[in-house]
Amino acid sequence: MEDEAEVKTDNYEEKAEEPKPEEQLAEKPYIEGRLENDGIATWNILGRWYREDEVEQVHRQNKEREAKWVRAQKAIWAETPQGKLCLELYQKFCEYKKYLDEHPWARKRRDGALVDFAEHKLFEEALLVASDYHREREEKDRRNLERAQLAARCEHAYLDGDRCGAPRLKGKTLCRMHERMEEAKALKLDLGTMEDADSIQVGIMKLQRAVIDGTLDAKQIGHLAYLIQIAAWNVTRTSSGTRELTDGGDPDRAR
Repeated sequence: MEDEAEVKTDNYEEKAEEPKPEEQLAEKPYIEGRLENDGIATWNILGRWYREDEVEQVHRQNKEREAKWVRAQKAIWAETPQGKLCLELYQKFCEYKKYLDEHPWARKRRDGALVDFAEHKLFEEALLVASDYHREREEKDRRNLERAQLAARCEHAYLDGDRCGAPRLKGKTLCRMHERMEEAKALKLDLGTMEDADSIQVGIMKLQRAVIDGTLDAKQIGHLAYLIQIAAWNVTRTSSGTRELTDGGDPDRAR
């Protein structure tokens, strides 16, 4: 084959020297999950419960732990006879491909014909298989990204008119977090979601009206005032509460 298929190959030794994910994120504390849903930890990941603002870090932790386990298993396999043979074969494969790329004339025999020996034919077949594998993986990643972009989005609207935009639950109109908030609404007096500064201010105004109208007794008012204090303290520590910071506060951003 005169024009060999282009394929991505990695050098095994160079790959082993790449920085480990847990080394890059070592400064971040490890998050331990709860055994039960305590009302605050509402996300269940692998049988443990976590807060909304912990989910991203937990997914990172799990990926790091899985990667560490795979590296450990690979290190054990690399010391076995079959592992050593396979790694040696892979390294020689990469060296042969690099040599052919740097010396195009090496694809021909002394008599000028293309190299068509069985060993070289096997190498060419391996290149095609590897090329097909990378192309299929890239196509799969592209389709997954398109599906994620087309996924139905949460219809919850913030007070500033912006929408949540997170993927909504199957058969629902809201994402997991806002569905939980909807379920937690009180029947007697709903202060709202209190998920950002604007909604907390609305909650304060609702409580103020309840005080003036005499809807609640003094004990209930004290409890609700304390809950508003907690919401104001916690709003900068949740993913929804920090949206204005991450979005730069630009009301004209794409939604």
